[in-house]
Amino acid sequence: MPQNTGKGSSEGSQSRREFLQRIGAVGGVSAVYQAMVTMGLLLPGDAGAIESRQRWQVGASQLAQEDKPLVAVLGGGIAGLCIAYELKKAGFPFFLVEAQGRPGGRSHTVRNGSVISEVGSDQTCLFDAGEELYFNAGPARISHHHSNLLAYCRELEVALEPFVNDNRAAYIHSASAFAGQPKPAKQVIASMRGAIAELLAKAINAGALDTDIGFGERAAVLQVLRDYGDLSLSYQYNGSTRAGIAPGTGGLSPGAAEPALDWHEIFNHPDIPFIANFVEGYNQSATMLQPRGGMDRIAYALANQVQESAYYGVEVTAIRRTASGVRIEGRTPEVSGAAEADYAIVTIPPSVRRNIPNDFSSAARSAIGAVQYANPTKIAFQSDRFWEREDEIYGGISWTDPDILQMWYPSGGLGQAQGILVGSYLFGGSNASQFTNLTPQARIDLALNAGAEIHPSLAAHASRGISIAWSNVPYTLGGWAISSPSSILQAPDGPFLFAGDHLTYLRGWQEGAVVSGLNALANLTELIA
Repeated sequence: MPQNTGKGSSEGSQSRREFLQRIGAVGGVSAVYQAMVTMGLLLPGDAGAIESRQRWQVGASQLAQEDKPLVAVLGGGIAGLCIAYELKKAGFPFFLVEAQGRPGGRSHTVRNGSVISEVGSDQTCLFDAGEELYFNAGPARISHHHSNLLAYCRELEVALEPFVNDNRAAYIHSASAFAGQPKPAKQVIASMRGAIAELLAKAINAGALDTDIGFGERAAVLQVLRDYGDLSLSYQYNGSTRAGIAPGTGGLSPGAAEPALDWHEIFNHPDIPFIANFVEGYNQSATMLQPRGGMDRIAYALANQVQESAYYGVEVTAIRRTASGVRIEGRTPEVSGAAEADYAIVTIPPSVRRNIPNDFSSAARSAIGAVQYANPTKIAFQSDRFWEREDEIYGGISWTDPDILQMWYPSGGLGQAQGILVGSYLFGGSNASQFTNLTPQARIDLALNAGAEIHPSLAAHASRGISIAWSNVPYTLGGWAISSPSSILQAPDGPFLFAGDHLTYLRGWQEGAVVSGLNALANLTELIA
């Protein structure tokens, strides 16, 4: 690790900073802020992100070069990479240390030859080489309102494409509903909405809602319900072409609508309405996006910008205070050493950080120890795209029983011969724990057997399985925080600052990592001032 590896920024960005410094000297912070808005340097986003970004960019613009301290960035995930990139753009000296031999942290895209290391096992990916033959073992989708992360994609020219999060041709399956038969999502959703609309229409026509709906409004509300549920003229849901066309019909003549499903089977299984409404969530609603060729395209685009000051394969073994700053101790398989800096921004996950000797305050150590993590798991297979030929499924997610919970179909490479099918994604809980404790081969067997409930021919098509249990992955030891963000860790702790998605309401999302990094940088400028 270096003593000082910071690099100055380009002549053009230096001139821009000098310009903003002159504005600040005359008009103060508000004048600098307005100038940055006019210059397009401040982006839209939620109020917290805007405030952090404003504090960082305004604060950094007002610092002379000689006042910018040396910063150690610990962790090369998305938070650490974004922090390093911003420090470089602002002309701060810095160095980044990452224990793994690659950038990205949990943003790990697996391709031919990639290795997934867990405690007790290593798996080598045997997929064929190909642009679309990849598996996003960590984050796999980006919401359209994750403006800070998407701004980096534009700035660094990371090509994006739609991620199909909601596909009405994919399946919803429960062993205890619909006689155990998987049903297309469009049939379940049409039946659910039809039943809700029919029941509400009956209540209105029976006068049960007269105190809420005036006589003059009744006809308008009934018309909305008829349209919402695709009801008959007598306000009944008898099936709909929204649910699909019945087998053996259509062609040269109009197709017969798929019949209504028994609404009791929908509402007596609370997981089914949850599944149907999953994509209505704030972070799940269309449009969802993904980088073309794999999620790690973002991490590598950022890493390429800071590569001269980044050190991979260096495990941090201690984080200490000094009289004037911090000392970071670390080791590689060959050597051990230490480097000093004025400040350290720590993005190492709390699940790992709590086991590193440190000089954090007792309050910070307590807050770090209190962070709880989910234990998500995934497994993927290479396969010919039988789901496109046989089921007309192009991207999206099928849901099934909690043994495997979800199957994901690739959104890219549509129509190609081969694709990567995510055979299971478990968010956490007891089923994920069971999956975690299995051998890689046992995981493959589980996913193939359970997936056959949706696709009976799955085992005949899928091969070359590879899996990950994030609570078993060294230097990560978990997926995302399930505990509330700590206000203690959102603030500086002497010369230490903290960042990571666990410090935001966007836990588990890369946007949360970016927003937390902006907060740490803003805190840094205020410490310097």
